[in-house]
Amino acid sequence: MRAFVCALSVLIILSFAVTANAIYVQKQTDALTDAVERLPTEIDGATLTGIRRKWDEIEPIISYSVSHKELDQIADALADLESHHSTGEAKEYHAARERLLELVRRLSESEGFSLKSIF
Repeated sequence: MRAFVCALSVLIILSFAVTANAIYVQKQTDALTDAVERLPTEIDGATLTGIRRKWDEIEPIISYSVSHKELDQIADALADLESHHSTGEAKEYHAARERLLELVRRLSESEGFSLKSIF
């Protein structure tokens, strides 16, 4: 009986940890998605420091539970966006913005709680 109680306790603790992680990742990636969505589609007036700061803040924490491939793709897309922003390449800036937005949305959907992510 004692082994059953211990196993059940471990299951409950792990369930809470997984749930807390999923909520944290989804909340943070949703905030990052909102920041990218608020970027103007044109280079003029766009500032990327808030997005870079947010990414640098959440990336070390979510790297424990998210595939490094996904994180690398987002980091690369953000670097591309910053590069095109600094050089003033409007067409490439727009494409990099859309790519970053898609990657962050996909991460949020895959790590959050929904029927789609469970099945």
